[in-house]
Amino acid sequence: MVFFQRQNFRLTLGLILCAFCILNALDGQQKNLSGIKKVISKKIGFRQDTSVLKMERNSSAEVPDTNFTFEKYAAFLAKVSDTSKYIVLPINDFRQTKNSKKIVIGLRHDVDNDLNVAYTFSETESKLGFRSTYYILHTAPYYLENKYIMSVHSERILPILKSMQDDRHFEIGWHNDLVTLQAVYSMDPVLFLHNELKWLRSNGINIYGSASHGSNYCYTYFYLNYYFFEECTYPAVGQFVNNTSLPINGTAVPMKKGKFSDFDLKYEAYFLDNNKYFSDASITNGVRWNIGMLDINKLVPGDRVILLLHPIHWHKASTDANIETFKINGQKSSVIYPLNSTITVELPYGMDYKLLAAAFTLSPGAYSKVSGKMQVSATSVNDYSNQVIFTVYAENRDVRKDWIIDVHYAKNSVCSFESFIIPGLTKYVNINSAQKTILIEINEGTNLLNLPVQFEVSPGARVFIGSEEQFSNVGSINFSGTVKYLIKAEDGISSSLWTVTIVQATTGTENSESSQTGLSVYPNPSDGLISMKFMNIQTSPTKIDIFNALGETVYSNSINKTGSFIVKADLSRQPQGVFYIKYLNSEKPFKVVIQKNR
Repeated sequence: MVFFQRQNFRLTLGLILCAFCILNALDGQQKNLSGIKKVISKKIGFRQDTSVLKMERNSSAEVPDTNFTFEKYAAFLAKVSDTSKYIVLPINDFRQTKNSKKIVIGLRHDVDNDLNVAYTFSETESKLGFRSTYYILHTAPYYLENKYIMSVHSERILPILKSMQDDRHFEIGWHNDLVTLQAVYSMDPVLFLHNELKWLRSNGINIYGSASHGSNYCYTYFYLNYYFFEECTYPAVGQFVNNTSLPINGTAVPMKKGKFSDFDLKYEAYFLDNNKYFSDASITNGVRWNIGMLDINKLVPGDRVILLLHPIHWHKASTDANIETFKINGQKSSVIYPLNSTITVELPYGMDYKLLAAAFTLSPGAYSKVSGKMQVSATSVNDYSNQVIFTVYAENRDVRKDWIIDVHYAKNSVCSFESFIIPGLTKYVNINSAQKTILIEINEGTNLLNLPVQFEVSPGARVFIGSEEQFSNVGSINFSGTVKYLIKAEDGISSSLWTVTIVQATTGTENSESSQTGLSVYPNPSDGLISMKFMNIQTSPTKIDIFNALGETVYSNSINKTGSFIVKADLSRQPQGVFYIKYLNSEKPFKVVIQKNR
C-alpha cells in the first residue's frame, strides 16, 4: 500500500490502464515449450506469453503492410528521430525523464524465447543511434544451462548481454517470472533472484529494473508475476486474485515476496508513470498489433509513451520476389520457370482465355500488380489471350521482378467429322458421332465408283484411308461399298475410325418393282412387316442386309435360291423411318419406309 499512497490520482488511473495492458499481453501467450519435468505430482506444459502469429497476406487493393520486419521498425524509428519533438529512451531513463514540450517514448523489449534474435533486432536501433531496454527471461531456454532445470543459468549469454550493454549502450533488465518458480517449480524466488542478480552484476551486467512476464501459469494459479514485489502486490487485478498466497497441493501457501530495495532495483515496468502504452503482444480479432498501427500524429507534447516489442516476432525483410505457385481453374497444367521468370499454363482446347482468375502464392511478404492493378489470388481477373506480366514486389519493397505468364491451349484431342458431303449430289446426311458412322443419300443414278468428297474435321486433326492422307475437295473415292476413314487428333494420341456409307435415292411404292435391282417390296410404306420379291436371280446364295439411316444393320439373311422367290422380314420392332435393303449384286440399296399406326 505504501507504493500507492505515494502516487497521485492520475498515476493510480495509469496503473489501472497498465493492468489492462498486462491482460492484453497475457492474451498473447500461445507458444509451448515441451519437456518440462514433473512438478507437484503432475506434468504441466510450460508456455511463454508471446508467440509468432502467422499473419495472413493482406488481400485488400492497397499495398500490403510489411508488419514485422526490421525495415518497418527502422522506418518508424526514422519518424521519431526528430529530437525537437521526441525523446526516445531506455525504460530506466524514461522513468526519470519528463518534458511537457516533447513526446517522451520508452522503448522496451521482452526477450522471451531467443536471445540471438533479440541481438539481431537490436542492430536496427543501434545503427540509427537509438537505445532501449531488453528484459531477459530467466525461465527461457537460452538463459538456462539445461532447459529443464530452472535453477542453473548459462554462462553463454554473458558475452551477448555485455555487447548489447557496453557496445550498443542498451539497458539490460530482468524479465520477472519469479512467482512461477515458487508455484510450479517449488523454488525459493527470493534466494534465486538474489543469486542471479549477483551473478549478472558481478559479470558487469547492470540490472536496474524488472518487467513482469505473463506466463501461462498465471492463468493456472491466478497470479501476476509482479505480485512478487510488495510494492506491486495491491490491488489484485481482474481474474488474477492470488496476490498473497498460492494454492499448492491443495494448501494455501504464502507467496514469498521482496522489496525493490532488497535487490537494488529501481522499478517494475508496469508501474511507471505513462499515459499511453502499445504492445505487439496484443491480438485483436486474430491480428497482432504492429508498429504500422501506431499513428504518431496522434501523440502530443507531454505524452509519456511506452512501446513494448517482442523481437521474436520480427525478422529481416525478404528480398525474394517470386511467384511460388500459379494455377488457373480448369487448367491442364502449369509450369514455373524460375530462371527466366516465366510461367506456362496449358488450358483445355477451346477454353476461353478471357476473364480468368489465377490462384497464386508469392514469396513471404511480397505482393504483385498487373498493369498497375493490385492482384488478389483467385479474385483478380485478367485477359490471357496475350502474355500477362505480373510484377512482384519483395517484402523489402526495394526488389521487384517481372514474371511473364504465357497461357496457351493444349493440342486438341477431339477426332470427329464435323461435316461430310458429296458436292452437288447430296440429298441427305446423317453423322452419328457416337457410332462413328456417316450415311449419305445422293441423287438417284449417280455412279458410286468415282465421287469427290468435301468434309470438315476437328481443328488440327488429319484424315486417312489406310496409309494415304485425305484432303477435302481433293481426289475422288470409290463408294460402291462402305469406306473406312481414320481420323488422328491434333494431340497425336487420340484417334477414331469412321464408317461412311453412300446410297442412291430411290422412289419405292407399294407393289412396286425395280427392273434394275430385280427386287420389289410391298407394302411400302409398311408398318414393319414387309415382303421382298426377288426376280430372275441367277446366283446363289443371295445375301440380304437391311440397315437403318445410321448405317446400322437391323436385318441379315442368306437365301440359297435362284430364279424368283419371296422373302418376308419383320421390322416391326424398329422405329419408323427410312431403311435400305441391299443384296448381292445389287447396284444400289432399295429404300423402304416404315410408318407406325397406319
